[in-house]
Amino acid sequence: MELLKKFDAVTATPDARISDTDRAFCKAHQAAYDNAKCTLPEMLCFWEDMQHQQAELLSGTDTSPTFFLASRDSIKLSEAGIREQLFSLHSLFVGELVSFFNKTYHLSLSITEIEGSLIPQKPEDRWTDDYEDRVKTYTQAMQDLSLRYTDILDQIFLYTDGRELSEQALHELKEKCHGAAWNISSGKAKFTLKKCTLMLNGYACGYRDLYSSGYWELAQDTKDILRGISHFETGGFSYSPYSISRIIGTYDLRSDFHEFNDCDKILSLKMYKNHRVDIKFSTEENARQFINDYLGTVC
Repeated sequence: MELLKKFDAVTATPDARISDTDRAFCKAHQAAYDNAKCTLPEMLCFWEDMQHQQAELLSGTDTSPTFFLASRDSIKLSEAGIREQLFSLHSLFVGELVSFFNKTYHLSLSITEIEGSLIPQKPEDRWTDDYEDRVKTYTQAMQDLSLRYTDILDQIFLYTDGRELSEQALHELKEKCHGAAWNISSGKAKFTLKKCTLMLNGYACGYRDLYSSGYWELAQDTKDILRGISHFETGGFSYSPYSISRIIGTYDLRSDFHEFNDCDKILSLKMYKNHRVDIKFSTEENARQFINDYLGTVC
């Protein structure tokens, strides 16, 4: 049965693997992208015709044919600008869709990598003998390119190794938690468990003197682990307890002790000047379950 589920995940079209809301977003941007691909060349032709007429009317003068069309303080149009916008449509389309899925599902999909898989690369090394030929080939390829949102979804699901988007979000979160809890070079854990308390060793926090007051700050690894604890507490990504999100988002904590009054599985966090952080769970069972599920027992 499990093998059949995996086979279905591979063979299912990417369009069928997203929600109706996601699909509506993709289709709206597909329509806008397609429309811009049609209308921008029309604008280019219209702009070139306007300049031609102005050049004829201003013949015999030193005035630029764009003088009355695009003055310095009003509209700014140019043939190069329109062409550049036309070529940028592909990356805008990819970037907007990938950003949407990153934000919606708490993913870290690489826009650059997905663009590189779908969009021709502009030639470099202009001093080679075939540079002009490569530019012509690139220009033609960019003009002929017409992306579909399903092309982008294909790349996204390749990145997730076939996982559903919600599964990928949890996979990435647990990977970050595991990476934050282990020293990769030595293979040793950067944490210990003492009854209900998870003790984060190494540089888990810092204290900075600020005149006479000073402030605390959590290390990025500690914040990653707290994001895992937030998911462990709520079971999802749609809601994060305020007490956790507040200390994650604050860079100058004034107290070394914080309680999680809106949580059930986690009670408090304590920072020390030797850079240790203690996170107290409500029960030892909860602490051990979090370690097993999110931090792992091996590097």
